[in-house]
Amino acid sequence: MNLNKLKKCIARYKSFLQSEKNDRFLYVWESLNYFQDNWKTEASDLAEMYDRSLNNTTSRRQWKKEDFFPKEMMLKFIKTEPEYVRLAFRDLFNEDKSLSGRVDRFGYYCEELLKIYLEKNPKGKENDHYHTPEFIMLYVAYRFPEKYTLYDSKSFNYFLEDVEAKNVLAGHDLGRYAKLTKTVNTFLQKDEEIISLIKNRLEDKHYQGINFLSVYEMMLLNKY
Repeated sequence: MNLNKLKKCIARYKSFLQSEKNDRFLYVWESLNYFQDNWKTEASDLAEMYDRSLNNTTSRRQWKKEDFFPKEMMLKFIKTEPEYVRLAFRDLFNEDKSLSGRVDRFGYYCEELLKIYLEKNPKGKENDHYHTPEFIMLYVAYRFPEKYTLYDSKSFNYFLEDVEAKNVLAGHDLGRYAKLTKTVNTFLQKDEEIISLIKNRLEDKHYQGINFLSVYEMMLLNKY
């Protein structure tokens, strides 16, 4: 990674934070706040807990848009096999195991849950569980915001090109993603002006704790 190129990306992010449009991605800070306030894997009513955890007053684009309904499908899975879903989340949030392995297995669990759901609902027309690696990482990033950030494969690859990183990804390498975003976050945290600009935007409805969402915002600027 070219350090001078990284510094240019950070400078662009600082300019964004100083602009009138610096609230463009703040909906993710609100979503993180909802998740942190409500998520309990062992909740007796898993569906109700899940529904409250994925919430937002301004945007639902993370889990509902054209031909993309992961939240709706997960609620159907919970209704059909709640303990299997609970098992899948326990495994996903087990930090003793590798990130890539956990995300891959969660995708497999969703494939199995879709099969079970269709067996029990033969008239169902669902043919996708919508749990892409990007969406599965939403669960992980919101569960452990002090360690991971949200994942957008396209903006990440643009970022790799911008900083002249070796071996731009052809697929998903979440282990590399986690390492690189940790490095970038270290640089951001050292910039007191950036930290001040980030905090000054936040309202009570936004998550206030230590997190990696600033890294996600910076990378999204490569996409928008």
